[in-house]
Amino acid sequence: MHSFVIDETNKNSTAGQFLIVGGLVFRPKQMVKVHDAVEKIRLKYGYRDGDSLKFQISARPAHVSIQDATAAKKAVIKKLGKYKVRMITYVILHDIAASSSEQERMKMALNTLAWGYHRLLKSDDADGMMLIDRDDQQHPHLVSLFQNGLSVERRNLVLRDRIRFFGMTANNESHLSSAVDIALGGFRFCVNTAGLDEAHSAHMTANSIFGPLSSLLWSEKRGVTRRIGGFGFHARPKSVRVQRYQEQYDELRQKLSEYSRSEAGEDTTPTPE
Repeated sequence: MHSFVIDETNKNSTAGQFLIVGGLVFRPKQMVKVHDAVEKIRLKYGYRDGDSLKFQISARPAHVSIQDATAAKKAVIKKLGKYKVRMITYVILHDIAASSSEQERMKMALNTLAWGYHRLLKSDDADGMMLIDRDDQQHPHLVSLFQNGLSVERRNLVLRDRIRFFGMTANNESHLSSAVDIALGGFRFCVNTAGLDEAHSAHMTANSIFGPLSSLLWSEKRGVTRRIGGFGFHARPKSVRVQRYQEQYDELRQKLSEYSRSEAGEDTTPTPE
């Protein structure tokens, strides 16, 4: 039984150009290994019971130095790669998403992530659970995803044949949530850096961060090409009519492809409406 643990970041346009929602997919043995690894990392770098281990440096407890907090994050990402945990992400430009309510934006993100996760479970011939960071507004939508599935090109896609459970979790309810926050936080840094001037020093940092992170993004090998677009990376909407918005998506895909040495563009696989 796989577990897909989801969080969101860049919740508004002041944080970055793109809203980002995504998470990590754990197999049962990976859950245990990641739990044990995070437990040891917390002890090593001075995190106490009740302290949050998150990506944002500002979230670190006062008794943990910036150097130790940074080292702890790097150690978590390294362990996620070692245990071959997979990540699935969704992005949408805030300028496009602004026409929808916060609740509707999250629904659209969950639709795409559930669709992607269902594909992963089919490819693994596995069953799974899908858990989002606590959001009581989304409870009816989780019910709908389980009961009704998704509309994909005017056809109904049943999800519960693979995704057996939809639920919620929260920070500090498991070490897995810390791992998701750190992985998604690193992804957020790279997405936000993609829109900066080529000469900006953040690109060097993004390259170093996204190297280990990119191995987490669920991918498919096609010949010599590793494709993350449509697997671990989903940019929506697929069709963008405003040229300046399309250029922002193109720039993001180009940079993520460079950072990850993968193909971030998507193929023509049918997606949720």
